[in-house]
Amino acid sequence: MAKEKKNAEAVAESQAAPAIELVGNVNVPLEIREEIVKKAEALKAEHKLRKIFIVIVEGEEGDEKPLYIGYLRRPSLMHFSQYMNFVQKDVVQANKMLATNVFLAGDRELVDDDELFLYGTMSQLSQIIDSRNADMVKK
Repeated sequence: MAKEKKNAEAVAESQAAPAIELVGNVNVPLEIREEIVKKAEALKAEHKLRKIFIVIVEGEEGDEKPLYIGYLRRPSLMHFSQYMNFVQKDVVQANKMLATNVFLAGDRELVDDDELFLYGTMSQLSQIIDSRNADMVKK
């Protein structure tokens, strides 16, 4: 009985948690984090999405910004199929195409600037196409 109660509480918490996922381990000041969450919530509502992925890349010396922030969605079936077709030929170009297709808002440099894309955004794209938790039962 106690185990069922814990499971029910865990399900309730996961349903109550916002479906906004910060991808990466960049230190973001609290006030900027709050702005990011507000923007993500607005994009979720505007585009009627279940989840928004937020990619944050730290700027380096000489960059225009200390943080680059991009808001991404999961790819559609067509975009995912296109990605899977190209990934066998050229992983970098396939990821560039995927990033272009799923980019919603934010700092476009994360997709357009080759260095920011290659050493920042690209490493985070796998989070977007990860599978959901699923099981198959065979009897």
